[in-house]
Amino acid sequence: MKILVDNVWYSYDGVTYALRNINIYLTEPGIYLITGPNGAGKTTLLKVISLLLKPTIGRILIEGVDYWNSSSVEKTRLKSTIIFVHDKPLLVRGSVEYNVSLGLKLKGLSSNDIIDYYIKRYNLSDVRNKSIYKLSAGQLKAASIIRALVLRPKLLALDEPFTFLDNTRVKLLIEDLLNLADKGSIVIVASHYIYRDLVEKCKGVIELFMGELLSLKIK
Repeated sequence: MKILVDNVWYSYDGVTYALRNINIYLTEPGIYLITGPNGAGKTTLLKVISLLLKPTIGRILIEGVDYWNSSSVEKTRLKSTIIFVHDKPLLVRGSVEYNVSLGLKLKGLSSNDIIDYYIKRYNLSDVRNKSIYKLSAGQLKAASIIRALVLRPKLLALDEPFTFLDNTRVKLLIEDLLNLADKGSIVIVASHYIYRDLVEKCKGVIELFMGELLSLKIK
């Protein structure tokens, strides 16, 4: 998958711009980090790349396709390859297992083995059949993340994925993101928490400041 962010500006209110003149071209699988202080535009850029927000100015090309000017069929196809994980877990009513399996069911897929694997891996076996309303913040975050991992998307975008996770789950998540990238996916992580293992093995770092691209380092 190749992603072109071409002269992108974005405004929430039509007056001030959260993003200004962003130009990024990601041509290879790997992990890419978006860094910067609060208000830098990290979440906005992540949502624009994930096709959740339409640029006010500029365009987003996924696999050479201008998403916002493509057909409904093409939009559906592209959207099916992309998953965005919010900073705050967004789960539906039901059990952990139901939530983790939901994405697979919506795609008409079923894979109990992979669901079992991730539930055990992230130490959620004891709460597998519990309502999400009875989970801790860390368990909720883990459930929202593995719901994305089981789908193995071509583009996985995660906003502050390490918040609420203990050190063990952070280590597991970094391993899983690296594994996903090794298998050909682009993984984009926006975070205040920069872990050495992630920085050393990432493909690139996108640094934002006040909505502008401060630096872009691709290895």
